[in-house]
Amino acid sequence: MSRRRPDRSPRAAGVAAGSASPPTAARSAPEAITGSTQTVPAQTLSARIQALPWWLQLVSCGLLVAIGTAAWMGVSAPPIPRPDLAGVDPLVVLAIDDAEARVRMTPESAEAWGDLGLVLYAQSYGREAVECFRRATALDERTWRWPFFAAAASSHLAPAGGVTLMEEAIRRDPKAVWPRLLRAEWLVTLGRGDEARADYESLLAVSPEHARARLGLARLLLASGDAVGALAALGAAIDHPSTRRSARQFAAQVAARQGQRDEAERQLTAAAALPADTPWPEDPLAAELPLRRVGKRSRIKLVSQMESVGAVAEADALTRRIEEENPEIYLFVEGRLQLQKGDAAAAERAFRRGVEFDPRAVEIRFQLGRAIALQGRMADAADVFREVLQREPGYGPAWLELGRSLVDIDTSAAVAALESAVAYMPASEEAQLELTRLRASRPSTLSPGSSR
Repeated sequence: MSRRRPDRSPRAAGVAAGSASPPTAARSAPEAITGSTQTVPAQTLSARIQALPWWLQLVSCGLLVAIGTAAWMGVSAPPIPRPDLAGVDPLVVLAIDDAEARVRMTPESAEAWGDLGLVLYAQSYGREAVECFRRATALDERTWRWPFFAAAASSHLAPAGGVTLMEEAIRRDPKAVWPRLLRAEWLVTLGRGDEARADYESLLAVSPEHARARLGLARLLLASGDAVGALAALGAAIDHPSTRRSARQFAAQVAARQGQRDEAERQLTAAAALPADTPWPEDPLAAELPLRRVGKRSRIKLVSQMESVGAVAEADALTRRIEEENPEIYLFVEGRLQLQKGDAAAAERAFRRGVEFDPRAVEIRFQLGRAIALQGRMADAADVFREVLQREPGYGPAWLELGRSLVDIDTSAAVAALESAVAYMPASEEAQLELTRLRASRPSTLSPGSSR
C-alpha cells in the first residue's frame, strides 16, 4: 500500500498563496505539543471542555460564568455619580469611597445605592445624591423612603423639583406622614395653598394630633384671612414640645392681627418663658443625615450645636481636641467668641483668616457675613451670603441672613430670599416671622407669593 504524499499546497499550509508563512508560535496547540504538522480537525469550545478531567471542567465552567457576569456588569451597571472632590476633607472622600465600594460590590442593592445617596446628601452633594436615590427607588419598588430622600435632596436644589418627586413616595404609601408633611410645606412656599391644604388635611385625617401639621395648616389659614380657623387649627401644637413655643408666637401674631393687644402680649410672654422647640421626633432626615456627616464640616456644626444648647464645656473640650489638626476650626471658634463678646470687627478678622485656610468652609464664610452685617455693612454682607449660596444653594440660614441684609437695599430681592429661607427651613419660626414682618411693613408692594 503506497503512502500518501503530504499536500504542500498553500491551502494546506494555512496561508493564502503569495503570503508570508505564519510564525511558529501561531501553530495549533497539538502541533506545539507533538511537533507534528499534521492537520488536526477544529474542536468547539464545548468539546475541548468535555475532554478535560471532571474537576477541570468545573473550574473552567466557573471561570466562564465569572467572566460573563463581570462583562455583563461592566456593560449594564449604571455609572456611579461622583462629585468634584478636589481639595475636599480626606474624611469626606473616604466616606464617599467606602459607600461607592458597597455599590460596586452589590450594584443591584437598593440599600447600597440609598446609603451612597445619604452619604452624598449629608455632605451637601445634592445632585449626585438625587441620582443615587433615583436608582434605589427603581431597585426597590415597595418602600417610600428612597423617593422621599430623592425629593428632599432635590428640594435643596429647587423646591418645585422636590414637590414633583415626592408624589412617588406618597403613591407608595398614602398614609405615610413625612412625605405629605414636607410636600405640604414646600407647596406653601410655592404659593400653591389649595394643594398644600389638601395635603395637610389628608395627613391630619390619618394623624389628627400631628402638631407640626396643625401649625402648618394654621399658618396657611391665616395667610388666607381665616384668623378664627387658624387658632382652631392649632390644637395639639400649642402644647407639643416641638411646636409649643412657635405655636404661642403664632397665636400672638393672630391676636395682634385681630386687634387683641393684651392677648398678643400674653402669648408672647408665655412663649418667651418656654425653652426652644425640640427637634421633631421620628424625622427621617434628622435620623439619617447626622450619622453620615464626617470631616471638618461636621465637627464645626457639632461645636455650634453644643454651644446653642448651652453645652459650653463640652464644646470647648471638642474644640481643643480638633484645633491642633485644623487651625481654621480654632479661628471659627475664636470668631464665635468675639461675636458673643460683641466685637464684630475682631470676629470678622478671625473668620477671614479661617476662610483663607479653607475657602470651602461654608459655615465659616456664613459667620463672616454675619460679622460684617453686625457692623452695618449690609451690601458687603449680602455679597458674602451670595458666595455661601453659590457653594450650597440649599443653605437656609444664608437665605435668611441675605433677606435681612437686603431689606433696605432691594425689598423685592429681600422677600425672595426670605421666601427661599422658608422653603429650605419650613419649620423655622424665625424665617416665617421675618417674612411676615417684611410683607406687613410694605403691604402696597408685597403680598404672599408676589415674588415668585
